[in-house]
Amino acid sequence: MTRRVPALLTAMLAGLGALSISASPAQAATVEVTYSPVSLGDYCSTKVNSSSTIGFYNGGLSCYRWSSGGSGMTYTGSGSASAACAYFNPTYTYLSHTQGASQALTCRYSV
Repeated sequence: MTRRVPALLTAMLAGLGALSISASPAQAATVEVTYSPVSLGDYCSTKVNSSSTIGFYNGGLSCYRWSSGGSGMTYTGSGSASAACAYFNPTYTYLSHTQGASQALTCRYSV
């Protein structure tokens, strides 16, 4: 029995070493998500002005609501593009943002 203990301990330590190597963290993935002006309206309504229904990103985030009588849009305030990215995906790590097609907001995250 005493001869088996060192062999068992060696095998056990080798197994633990293999586990620690395979359990090392993987590289974080980077994802890009594009939010349409309608999606940005949700952020605008929650964080900028409760009457906001749509938002546009063109170097800055601008929030609007539909005017009464359907005659266009009324400006309701400005928001933060980086805060909007964090609002939509609070569990992701925000990296950057750019303008997407049709004044959408594209957010880049590390997940």
